[in-house]
Amino acid sequence: MGGIGFFIVAGVLGFLLYTAINEDHPIPDVKLSVDSVLRIRNGYVVRVTATNEGGLTAGGVIVEGELRKGAELVERSETVIEFLPSRSKKRAGLFFSRDPNQFELKLRPLGYEEP
Repeated sequence: MGGIGFFIVAGVLGFLLYTAINEDHPIPDVKLSVDSVLRIRNGYVVRVTATNEGGLTAGGVIVEGELRKGAELVERSETVIEFLPSRSKKRAGLFFSRDPNQFELKLRPLGYEEP
């Protein structure tokens, strides 16, 4: 039993050491994608998934969505994701008064803080 326990602990420590040495992104790396656009009573909501592909937890991630018609900004919305751990996903929503399907929708993360 002691030998099996030793190999389990050694394996876990080896994995953690390997991950720490080979970490590609020691900062948050937030990727945004649109899940759906839904009609609601007062307009529309764009459901968004934020994925942190980086190696550091991000707090207070500001997500911005813009509706554009060519170079013209039609409408802007933003939300904050309070806590986005490394290698995780969170869902959020952006509210718009106009139909996002009728315009070009641009998403981008604006900033974060280290918790």
